[in-house]
Amino acid sequence: MQETSLSLLKRIADDGRDEDWQRLIEIYRPFMFQRISTYPLLVHQAEDIVQEILVVLVRELPGFQRQRIGSFRNFLRNIVLNQLRYAMRRLKKTPLVAGQFDKLSEQIEQLSDPNSQMTAEFDRQHDRSVFRHAANIVKRDVQPGTWQAFQKHAIEGQDAEEVARQLDVSVNVVLLAKSRLTRRIREEISGLVD
Repeated sequence: MQETSLSLLKRIADDGRDEDWQRLIEIYRPFMFQRISTYPLLVHQAEDIVQEILVVLVRELPGFQRQRIGSFRNFLRNIVLNQLRYAMRRLKKTPLVAGQFDKLSEQIEQLSDPNSQMTAEFDRQHDRSVFRHAANIVKRDVQPGTWQAFQKHAIEGQDAEEVARQLDVSVNVVLLAKSRLTRRIREEISGLVD
């Protein structure tokens, strides 16, 4: 089991070990691929765009300084936005159905407005995706029964006594699973999700 006394971002900035970079990529690649795939004209480029985003992230992240809540998410959104703009420039050279390019360009540019609906959706999807992938990382490190108690009580919202009865364990076991795994997931996403 990997202990995460420092946030993933801090560990990467401090010494950038391969396993920390792998963890960041494991958390972020699915999110970025899903986001890029929401743009129909860019679906065929999605993997390449994600790769380009990761290259920029690897280059720029060691110098990233967290300044406020949500600053990493904004940092990442700006990288995504710039790579989408580059993809649009490449796409502009191909024949497109009239209006599709302009519509896509408008959608992408909405990401530059921190108050836009597109940015709010980006932020929501980011937080959900990061939580889900961090939870999967934690899940691999715990016993199946512990995860099941956590999932039923903390994620699904079932009553602790009911979960204890279903799993034939004490209520204390269910509450400890919730407490420990919530803390582990928070450690995993510290600095990534606020």
